[in-house]
Amino acid sequence: MTRRQALLATLCLGLAACDSSDKAPLPLNLYECDAGEAAVRHLISKLPNLNPGVAKSHSIVLGEINRDGMTPASDAFTARFADLKLKFVNAQNLKDIEPAHTIADPDTRLAAFVLQLRKLQQTSATTWEVEVGWSYKKEFGRMKVGLEAKDGKTVVLSEERITP
Repeated sequence: MTRRQALLATLCLGLAACDSSDKAPLPLNLYECDAGEAAVRHLISKLPNLNPGVAKSHSIVLGEINRDGMTPASDAFTARFADLKLKFVNAQNLKDIEPAHTIADPDTRLAAFVLQLRKLQQTSATTWEVEVGWSYKKEFGRMKVGLEAKDGKTVVLSEERITP
C-alpha cells in the first residue's frame, strides 16, 4: 500500500463506521447503476460550501475505504456526472500534498472532495438503502439515503445524517 492510500484511508476514517444492517450490500461491481448515480448526485447536492471561491475537484470511491486501499469508480460511471460541470479525478490519481497531508487533485494541487458510495443495498424490486459520505481536507460527513425507482427515474425518499 502506498503512503497516499494510507493517508486517504486515515483522512476518510470518519466515513467508515460500523454497519448495523443484517442484509448484505450489493457487490461493488453493481454500485455503478442508476441507484448509485442517484445517491452520488444527492450527496453532491448536499456538499457544504467549504473554502468558497477555490476550485474543487471530486473523486468517487465505491465501498469501504480502509488500510488496504479503496475502489475508485470507473471513468464510465464518473462520466454520468458530466452534466454537473464539475471536475472529476480518478481516485487512484489523487496526491498527498505536504505539509498538511491534504488529498488533492494532482493537476491543481488543491484539495479534492472524496465522495464515497459506501453501501448500496436493494430492499425491494424498486427501493434501495444507501450509505454515502464525503471528505474534504479534515472535514467529512455521512448520510443514509432511501431511494425508489418511479416512472423510469430514481428518486430520493428519505435522508438521515449519520453522526460519528
